[in-house]
Amino acid sequence: MNTRVFFWLNIFMLQFLGAQNIPETPAVSQVVFVAYGDVNLGRKVGQQILRGDIDYPFKKINFADDSADILFVNLESQLSNQHGETQHPKNNLIFTGPLEGAAALKNAGIKIVSTANNHMFDYGKKALLETMANLDSAGILYIGTAHQRKDLYHPLIVEENNIKFAIFAVTDLMNFERGWQENVAFCDTTLLFAAIDSVRSFVDAIIVSYHGGGEYLDTPAYRTRKIAEKCAAHGVMLFLGHHPHVSYGINKIQESYIVASLGNFVFYQPQKYWTQRAYGVKFIFEKTIEGTAVHFEKILPITASFQPKRMSDSTEIRKLFIRTQNLSNILIQ
Repeated sequence: MNTRVFFWLNIFMLQFLGAQNIPETPAVSQVVFVAYGDVNLGRKVGQQILRGDIDYPFKKINFADDSADILFVNLESQLSNQHGETQHPKNNLIFTGPLEGAAALKNAGIKIVSTANNHMFDYGKKALLETMANLDSAGILYIGTAHQRKDLYHPLIVEENNIKFAIFAVTDLMNFERGWQENVAFCDTTLLFAAIDSVRSFVDAIIVSYHGGGEYLDTPAYRTRKIAEKCAAHGVMLFLGHHPHVSYGINKIQESYIVASLGNFVFYQPQKYWTQRAYGVKFIFEKTIEGTAVHFEKILPITASFQPKRMSDSTEIRKLFIRTQNLSNILIQ
């Protein structure tokens, strides 16, 4: 064999064999997902916004500290023009945020809101359609309401950092008996689980926001727990609960995380201790060549009010951690 040919053949073989022996490092994609609880932009908060203080609800909290790729909350009020009214004069359980509430959410960095809850029909269908239009104009993604019944169980598909999410939102409760079923997603488990099953193979992760359970209970309601368990069985990686106005624990079922209630956030209920103290949650979604997994990072203690803020009192933080740990089956960081 020609010496020159032999030399280059050896070089090729060395490079080829060397390449075969170098282990491939799997590509990893990560998304930081942060969620907080109920956001009511009506009542006194709405009046502050109407006075021109659009950023009033979130002035005392800096979401940049959370380093979230996706920031999610439950929007517990419509955003509609009621000519200066943000609460019904005869019923304080009926309220709405003003149009500018969408800008408040946008300015704060909130990316996605759930609109499936018992207050999403407080001022009727016209106000609900106005709410959706306002969110669209502000670039806020929402899930749980639609213009037509046939679209209510279509998930919100969001892709972030090469991870594709399907997000669903449903409510078990509504303040009114009629008229809302066309536009707000009720927790019909047959329809919900069929929709989840139909999309599972096309996305990397599924999240469900559920509005239900009893208010102020010490532990999650039976129905909430059973729906969460069924969601886990259908491949939902993260279940986020709302409505009790108090926070519960964080539980893991196989590879799924259950947060039965995140409690209040922008919501002023001073009559009870735990309605004023809650937390956000921080999860890391990680995708490799082997699949996608979710990891619990930590809770983010907050003081809920008209203007929520980070909890700073060490005694109160300890009480919140003890309560949360007692209601959890994982170690709370």
